[in-house]
Amino acid sequence: MTNPLIEKYNELYNSKPPEPPKPVEKPKLSTIKSYDKHSANDAFLELAEKVKNGTAQVKSMSIELDAYGNFSYGKKITFEVYDYGP
Repeated sequence: MTNPLIEKYNELYNSKPPEPPKPVEKPKLSTIKSYDKHSANDAFLELAEKVKNGTAQVKSMSIELDAYGNFSYGKKITFEVYDYGP
């Protein structure tokens, strides 16, 4: 006959060691989708025409200048446009 208190103590404090953690699978990287730069030009011209006709509205514009000292390398102009048309 065994002592129930000793059994409970062994159950609580002498349990099996914890299992080692399972290795984590690395998520698969999604491929970068590219587009035809000519189609982007067409989309820009189509949107510019909508702004001209009044079916789209420019919400904001930002300009970033790329320069070092007195030398200018270019600028990046970003427009945020609301398109109300179909």
